[in-house]
Amino acid sequence: MHDASVIPLYLARRDAFAAFLSAVDAESQVAWHRSDGRFAAPDGAPDEVAAVAAVDAAYLVTRAAFNMIELEGVGPVAEARVLVERVSALHKGGGAEPGWYGVKKAREGFLSAATRYLRGMLGGE
Repeated sequence: MHDASVIPLYLARRDAFAAFLSAVDAESQVAWHRSDGRFAAPDGAPDEVAAVAAVDAAYLVTRAAFNMIELEGVGPVAEARVLVERVSALHKGGGAEPGWYGVKKAREGFLSAATRYLRGMLGGE
């Protein structure tokens, strides 16, 4: 049996971790679209202005979700920070050579750490 006061905290942290993962996934998708040339002007030329605007918007959401995790300073903060750094690196050099493997590994690391942390809150692991 769990202390009833743990459940709301567990749910809040679970939701914060899930929101962060969703934000990272959305920002990664923007990077994918950029590298795939999906941001184009009506004449078909690359539209770097639109690409940068999409990157900036996605980054703001990712950063806001990360801030929720970082603010408490408990749980998978270090893993979240690494993931933010890897996703940010996708945009370097105009997104020409994104490091997908680094993002994938950092995402797996965060997910594993978050899962362990949440299970620990409920007395597992």
